[in-house]
Amino acid sequence: MQRWFLLFLPLLAALSLGIVVAKGPVWQQQALLQQDGVQIFARGLPVSDTQFVDQYGQPVSVAQLRGRHLLLFFGYTFCPDICPTTLMDLNRLWKQLPEAVRADWQVIMVSVDPQRDRPESMAPYLRYFNPSFMAFTGNEAGVKVLAAELNAIYSKVERGPDQPYLMDHSANLVIVDRHGSYRGYIAPPHDAGRMLPLLQAVHQALP
Repeated sequence: MQRWFLLFLPLLAALSLGIVVAKGPVWQQQALLQQDGVQIFARGLPVSDTQFVDQYGQPVSVAQLRGRHLLLFFGYTFCPDICPTTLMDLNRLWKQLPEAVRADWQVIMVSVDPQRDRPESMAPYLRYFNPSFMAFTGNEAGVKVLAAELNAIYSKVERGPDQPYLMDHSANLVIVDRHGSYRGYIAPPHDAGRMLPLLQAVHQALP
């Protein structure tokens, strides 16, 4: 009896952590996604209803956007490389996604530099890449809360005299499902050729 119990211990541990989600094709699909740098959690994690403003100065939060899956990335408009590259990649991806998939998703840029990223600067910035993309800004304390909940990391980098500071930040695309739960992330690179099959597979895997 004790021997059988020991054999089942790893399975019980996996179930308690929400790792074992299904058997058959879904399990295999999630294993393949993980090999491609995509992590989908078996159970969604809660996301607080932190209030921000969008690029038009309107109040917005994760809870207000329930009904669509969210693809969030943490960045800032003064970013010299990662952010514009990511936005260009996502714009290319959005043009290639089937309409039925695209309609279920919303891209959100969460500013890690709300002191400089005011709505009046974020609106033309995002419009340049794709007018359908949204911004979360205007709440420095809220960004810290959301980043902690979504496992995003960022920090301020001071430079020499008369040089503007930079922000170091993680580059993962974070997935929040239509119910407002944190469901995983997609690691870089995020070029459209790689992302097109991945996001469609994620779309099928989410409830």
